[in-house]
Amino acid sequence: MWQNLPEHQTSGLSLHEYHDKCLDGTMLWETYLRKGSPFCDDTIEQIFSALIKIFSSVRVKGNTMIQMSLHPIIHYNFPACEYFTEIIVGTATDRSFRELEKWWKNEANAIDMSHIAQFVCEGEGNRETGIEKQNILRRKVKNILKYDITKSNPFSPVVLPQVDCLMLSHCLEMHALNKEDFCSALKNASSLLKPGGDLIMVVAIETTFYMVGKFKFPHLCFDVDFLRKPLTDNGYFVEELKVLPRKAVGLIDVCDYSAYLVLKAHKEAEGLLSDKRTSVRENSEGLGHGSDFFL
Repeated sequence: MWQNLPEHQTSGLSLHEYHDKCLDGTMLWETYLRKGSPFCDDTIEQIFSALIKIFSSVRVKGNTMIQMSLHPIIHYNFPACEYFTEIIVGTATDRSFRELEKWWKNEANAIDMSHIAQFVCEGEGNRETGIEKQNILRRKVKNILKYDITKSNPFSPVVLPQVDCLMLSHCLEMHALNKEDFCSALKNASSLLKPGGDLIMVVAIETTFYMVGKFKFPHLCFDVDFLRKPLTDNGYFVEELKVLPRKAVGLIDVCDYSAYLVLKAHKEAEGLLSDKRTSVRENSEGLGHGSDFFL
């Protein structure tokens, strides 16, 4: 019977407890994000090329941005840091919080993000060095906070003013055991974003699991079409969507994603979305380069 249960259930832990006790942030980086990793084309080159394009647009800027991820992920803020006055980073577990804090305080044993900072600098035209980029981001990060995505205010008891931009990077789908959980989590996260603000999402699609060391973690499986209703229900008009087909050869026993998805959506004032058609400029080989793709 146990062979058919998710790993966190066979361990007797809740999903949150399983993440907190078993997800090693250093091992996650070593597997998916270190320089020369077999996943490097997907997790760094493709995703950051898409994010650089999005954040270099004059439409994506403001005073405050929140970026949320289950994992110790702060590097997605490299392309964003020059367009916002301050950034708040959210994570869900004590272990991820500590990994982020070590990087923020520039401790000697922090995760090495230098190759990612350098890649972003090159994509932006080498306006600064990788070291300068990391220091810019450290200065822009106002706080690192823990969140609980099941709460209507995910950062409770802290109450934050609504922000200009919200980035959800490997966030909702990691916490959700089903699609209803995902929709509820999106609603909760969306409460942090002001009307007229921008939502950025980075997700792996058609994924059921990922490995970190010897531990297997569940991942909500969905495709692009699934996102139509929850985004519309929360007042979003999708302006840019890129599906980045998997380049990593083999390694399906490590993570079975078929593609990454990077999207930018605009949060309309209530009632303004009803007469709009949610269209997306889609740049994936699989769905037709440069064509319009309608959610």
